[in-house]
Amino acid sequence: MPAWLRTDYICFFGAFLSALGMSQLAPLLPLYLHDMGVTATNEVAYWSGLAMGVTYLVVAFVSPFWGRLADRKGRKISLLRASFGMMLCNLLICFVQTPEQLVFVRFIQGLVSGFFSASVTLVASETPEHKMGWALSVLASSNLAGSLLGPLIGGYLAGLFGIRTSFFVIACCLGAAFLLIYFLVHETFEPQPEKVPHSFKELCSQLPHLHELFIVAASTFIYALSIMSLQPIITVYLNEIMPPHTPHLALLAGAVFAATGFAQMLSSSFMGRWIDRIGPRRILMGSLIYTAMMTIPQAYVTTAWQLGVLRFLTGLGLAGLLPSLNTYISTHSPKHLSGQVFSYNQTTQFLGYFMGSVGGALFMGEFGFTALFWGTGLLFLLNALWVYTKLKS
Repeated sequence: MPAWLRTDYICFFGAFLSALGMSQLAPLLPLYLHDMGVTATNEVAYWSGLAMGVTYLVVAFVSPFWGRLADRKGRKISLLRASFGMMLCNLLICFVQTPEQLVFVRFIQGLVSGFFSASVTLVASETPEHKMGWALSVLASSNLAGSLLGPLIGGYLAGLFGIRTSFFVIACCLGAAFLLIYFLVHETFEPQPEKVPHSFKELCSQLPHLHELFIVAASTFIYALSIMSLQPIITVYLNEIMPPHTPHLALLAGAVFAATGFAQMLSSSFMGRWIDRIGPRRILMGSLIYTAMMTIPQAYVTTAWQLGVLRFLTGLGLAGLLPSLNTYISTHSPKHLSGQVFSYNQTTQFLGYFMGSVGGALFMGEFGFTALFWGTGLLFLLNALWVYTKLKS
């Protein structure tokens, strides 16, 4: 097996576990907080939101620091740092006794996270250019799979072993990822610390395709904003369109929510091969237009299965967005600076997730569901027009 392919598979495994470790807490938080003595509904909601949100916000702001370190010291060390740090944080969560301690550990988890960004940088550095789209698409599917299956696996492990033990199991898996990376991943990239810029301004001055990379970062933000503006309101939307007292509404919402992610996973490898054949710009434009066309009709569905089918079809288009954006970054960034470029792009992505989850609910509350679906679809179309007119191939 070629070294680059082995690296891609190991990063796939590690990115899956990292995303799983970040997301598995979601369904367990109310129960875990109850075990700590938090029983009031408003307090459970407050601490749950704080514990989940703090990690993603911290990741957004510390990513550039880790990206600069990756360019100075190498990409493999960033993977080792992230996997080991995530392992320790999951172990610490096993022993927290108060909500404050839980939030603090989640804050630390945000500081040491960034496995996916580091793995994207490493894979982009080690993979032959004609296989770049496929490798980054496979990697993106692993991160998505971990985020999608994390709540399910976390709930299953908690039911099987108990909440605290479930975090210990995930910590052991992350420890296994650390060992695999340490012994089996061999990096050919040679750091050149003297060429690594010390500031964002200096970094910009060394990027020959700065304007294009800015458009890519803005497109990543729009992607994340649009995704998260819709996902949190799926259950509410189903409750609106379904008859009163519909049984198993939560199960239906979960199936509709999962349909998008499963479609992305199924089509990611196929989309990656097309990125390698015709280039990331064309796939990006096509995916944006297709996703817009699948998003707007969701405003007019009347049943759960109609929404589920459209969400699945939307996922097929979304599968081409993030890999094409990452491939474009990889092919238009100097190799010795790609760690920082990818990390700043991840910052815009996580800020988009945060603002989408908050802004989507506010927009829906003010203008309604129909306006939210139309607004999201039009945002994708405007992004496609921007890419067509301003982004060079």
